[in-house]
Amino acid sequence: MLTGQREAYRRSSSLSRSFWWLVARNVNGPLEVLTLDGGDTLPVFSGEDEAELFSWLKGAREHGWEVHEASTEELASVLWGLYQGVGLVALDLSIEIFDGDNAELPGLNREDFLEWIIPRSL
Repeated sequence: MLTGQREAYRRSSSLSRSFWWLVARNVNGPLEVLTLDGGDTLPVFSGEDEAELFSWLKGAREHGWEVHEASTEELASVLWGLYQGVGLVALDLSIEIFDGDNAELPGLNREDFLEWIIPRSL
């Protein structure tokens, strides 16, 4: 991530955001979230419409994936739990960005993202 992008995310207030959207499915067990790059990238969306469009463009619905609204706490739990191996949280990823050759995906590394969404008082 470019330094300017990282600083812009850090300066913005995540505390006003109560919910995020993931592409996920739940088949007889814990919530499974859609990852990219062999599990290294977790796409997270700030709006339901963006998540729906991404899901539709990726053809994910054909394989049982749906848009899932997640609280900040649930998203943090996903990143601390089964998906602790995620290296990058890609924010509001569009299919055009992802399909670019070696394009730098917008987002934060997992630790920086968790620091950004969790209030320091916790």
